Amino acid sequence: TKEFTSARLNSKFAFKYGKVVFRAKLPSGAGTWPALWMLGKNIDENGAYWDNRGFGNTAWPACGEIDIMEHIGNSLNKIYGTLHYTGRSGGNADGATTMINNATTAFHKYTLEWTDVSIKIYVDDVVFYTFANNATKPFNQNFFFIFNVAMGGNLGGAIDPAFTSGVMEVDYVRVYQ
Repeated sequence: TKEFTSARLNSKFAFKYGKVVFRAKLPSGAGTWPALWMLGKNIDENGAYWDNRGFGNTAWPACGEIDIMEHIGNSLNKIYGTLHYTGRSGGNADGATTMINNATTAFHKYTLEWTDVSIKIYVDDVVFYTFANNATKPFNQNFFFIFNVAMGGNLGGAIDPAFTSGVMEVDYVRVYQ
């Protein structure tokens, strides 16, 4: 069997509220699991670590997670927008999906509009998920970006035996505040 590794890029830039626009083309292949997402900056204040087994303490999901775009190669062209927080994580997360054409062969815009009262996630300027934010949720603090391509796992699923490599191309990331 082939062994694969995942790649992740964490930003040092953290902010609260605004509009974020990514323009990206996603990797193809069964088993790929690209994501453009954010974590609450306070995850580090609680001694959390992240390794191949997942998060190492209860700072997640209490710190909050905003998945602006996730794509599963085994569900071609299905885009996920998801929020994770206490009581709504893993398979019980809060979110929605939408279908697009050519997720792996053309660039698309993935957008987050984030305020103290709402979070909206779009693909190509069409909103597909809206969340009512409030002071009881963890989405009212600084968050930082993570861009990654994971392979396999519970959500990524079985990796195509013929798969050799994949690339997520990010043309730009724009943050408006």
